[in-house]
Amino acid sequence: MRNGGHVSGRIVIEGERNILRVGKNVVLNATLWLQGSGTIVEIEDNCIIEGMIRVVRGEGGRIRIGEGTTFGAVGISLHEAGEINIGKDCLFSTDIHMDVSDMHPIYDGTTRERINPAKSVQIGDHVWLGQRVLLLKGATIGSGTVVGANSTVVGDLPNNVIAVGSPARVVRENIVWARNFDEPFVEQALPTSGASGGWRQRLGLGKR
Repeated sequence: MRNGGHVSGRIVIEGERNILRVGKNVVLNATLWLQGSGTIVEIEDNCIIEGMIRVVRGEGGRIRIGEGTTFGAVGISLHEAGEINIGKDCLFSTDIHMDVSDMHPIYDGTTRERINPAKSVQIGDHVWLGQRVLLLKGATIGSGTVVGANSTVVGDLPNNVIAVGSPARVVRENIVWARNFDEPFVEQALPTSGASGGWRQRLGLGKR
């Protein structure tokens, strides 16, 4: 853990070859429980984290929380190997949950092949999640987007939109949000609205 941080939660590491990297000025008031092996958890500078980060099983999972992101009570789980990538300056409310897995396998009765593999979760920069948002495996949220309370994200949401519902659907496009009422519009708009290349490119996902 780098300079200026504060840990008031609980850190339990039970697996093997796990790596925890915590940046400068991080407030970690959370339970961090690593049961898997070969997992990397990275919390970048100036984050405030509350809730639980839990890696239950799997080999080679990764969780990254970008610089300046703040959590209320958030549950992040890796029930299988996969990646949860959270961008910079995100704002998450309370009772939010995300996982890369359905937590139990489902098989085709004829072929006996598994039909519900794990899928990674990708969240862009400056994303605001309201209370009780659920992100299922494979969820992708573009930068600058707001997801309303009690919503479930099951697929892709573009950048700079408001999405609500279960499953979450876009109800407003071309929006910009700020953390504080006295912040000027342009300062918040530049990182996302003015960027070129599209939201999938900014997340490193390529074109679809």
